[in-house]
Amino acid sequence: MSESAKPGKIELNEVMLAMDVVDTLRHQQSVLEREMGADDHDQALIEKVRKIYAGQGIEVTDDVVAAGVKALREERFTYNPPPKSFQISLARLYVNRGRWAKRGALAIAALLVIYVVYQFAVVAPRKRAVQQQAQALQELKAMPAKLARERDRIISEAREDGAKRKADALYKDAMAAVSGMDAAAVAKGYAGLRQLYTQLAQQYTLRIVSRQGERSGVWRVPANNPNARNYYLIVEAVTPEGKRLSLPITSEEDGKTRTVDKWGLRVKASLFEQVKRDKMDDGIINRKVVGVKKRGYLTPQYSIPTSGGAITQW
Repeated sequence: MSESAKPGKIELNEVMLAMDVVDTLRHQQSVLEREMGADDHDQALIEKVRKIYAGQGIEVTDDVVAAGVKALREERFTYNPPPKSFQISLARLYVNRGRWAKRGALAIAALLVIYVVYQFAVVAPRKRAVQQQAQALQELKAMPAKLARERDRIISEAREDGAKRKADALYKDAMAAVSGMDAAAVAKGYAGLRQLYTQLAQQYTLRIVSRQGERSGVWRVPANNPNARNYYLIVEAVTPEGKRLSLPITSEEDGKTRTVDKWGLRVKASLFEQVKRDKMDDGIINRKVVGVKKRGYLTPQYSIPTSGGAITQW
């Protein structure tokens, strides 16, 4: 190595050693401050540091130690943070931008999740409820005209006063529900008018069931009179095209209305026995027709004596 390079190396070593001296002085200063006065403080520090380095086998010159003491006094190797300012705050934000960016991304993601949940759980149901209410109100406003049309259809179709009276009653009840904003009652009244019209428009023949393996009649013991018997012919409604209908029939036994494709029609015991003998002759009932339901009427016109009572289960 050239001679010109040695002084630079020595100077660097001395600087490093001086920094180490300062660090050692910092550790020893608090002890000495308690034990000694200000006058002999610096000399005591120098002696203390010299002994420490001598004990480690390190040669430290008086100049290096003196320089370390001076640097300690001048706080040359001490970091003093700059005073707070707007520029310093911006610089710190910039230095920590990665950490703040992650926190910001998490905050944005959390806000987005909250927004989506709020839209689906609160906003969307409210919108649907408002739309449904608006639609229901619009339908309710249109119901008076629809109810009037159904009532007029029934009146023009009906051939008996009972059907007209029933249509008027259903119409008045439904219109009262419109005034009371009772959508369910309005819908029920409208359905009743439509069902009434369908019933009026139907045409069919009532026939005794006369098929192999099926009953044509049954008798029952009434619950309130164990010594009596009620007799029923099993009948069905058949259209002019030969289609069997399912109709709502109310049972006189329990008062429940069921939609059935055959039911028991109550007759006298003598007629019941007559039909029974007819079927036992050759397995065929010759006089199967017991009534006709004409268009414009609610009930059939019976061709046999009957109270019209019925059962739907046996």
